[in-house]
Amino acid sequence: MIRPRLVVLSRAGRATLSEGDWASLEQRARVQVVRCDEAPTRAEALALLADADLLGATNRCLPHLDAALLDQLPRLRGIVLYATGYGHLDVDLLRSRGVGLSVLPGYATVAVAEHALAMLLSHGTRLHLANDRSRGLAPPDVSLRGVELAGRTLGIIGVGRIGGRLAQIAAGIGMEVLGTDVSAVATAEAVAHGVRMTSLSALLAGSDAVAVCASSVHGGAAILAGRELAQLRPGSFLVNVARADLVDTAAAVTAVRARHLRGYAVDDVVLDPAVDGDLLAEGRVLQTGHTAWWRDEVLARGSTMWADRMAAAAVDSPVDAVTWPEAIGPRRTVRHEWVGQASA
Repeated sequence: MIRPRLVVLSRAGRATLSEGDWASLEQRARVQVVRCDEAPTRAEALALLADADLLGATNRCLPHLDAALLDQLPRLRGIVLYATGYGHLDVDLLRSRGVGLSVLPGYATVAVAEHALAMLLSHGTRLHLANDRSRGLAPPDVSLRGVELAGRTLGIIGVGRIGGRLAQIAAGIGMEVLGTDVSAVATAEAVAHGVRMTSLSALLAGSDAVAVCASSVHGGAAILAGRELAQLRPGSFLVNVARADLVDTAAAVTAVRARHLRGYAVDDVVLDPAVDGDLLAEGRVLQTGHTAWWRDEVLARGSTMWADRMAAAAVDSPVDAVTWPEAIGPRRTVRHEWVGQASA
């Protein structure tokens, strides 16, 4: 049997995996490892993938996979993405071109849930602002007065792996937890862990803090826009550890400026300091630049999982496949459906 050709794109190149993982992978595929600091251009992608059967890539190094590029890569039959979420990819397009997609659900669950709690604690304690003021980076007249989270209600949008873990640790510090999710499986699991499930409107109206932990859908609209943010309790907190576009940034800024929201924390960079620098200086908007997953344990776990999934794809036995072409052979996949506001 001819081994498939696998191209691996990663910022760390060969250092991404252990030599043992590479040795195991190279028994199953003809591997080319490419170190790249950013996604290759269309021309570069065409040159790299012209005769590739499989692509392994981190999000940072993933080419823009539109119809025009895929149509010029007729051999490409599978992508193994070093990520949990894939809302930035058009799965219907991949499916129509016979290109599979395998992902890494669960590899950063604990880290991202803990990051969400840290964001809540930062807004509650004003810890980030106290640090800034001690270094002369925040105006001296900005208040450091915070609130206790114990006894308050946390609403979680998307109570899957991350949202479910956040619910457990939030309950551990004395918070009541509400949840909403379109997934029946996530809902059942959340109820079993003591989360009171309700509608989105009821959650927004009944929570002192809201955490967005849902998955994004390719081309989908924001879950929280102006109308939804207006339903939040005055003085509440909003935390977003999912995709930034699940919250309408302009609407969130308006709500913060109007003091309807006490604070907004997002694991991304969404504000221009030249325009909204005062909100950053005052600590009312906290941006963490997509670092929630950046932990020692996550990197070790993710590398192993990525190697395993690339090896499985190479022998046509994909794991955690969102979609995979039947034409390659009998499907032996563990499927994870992500629909609407289903959680990560």
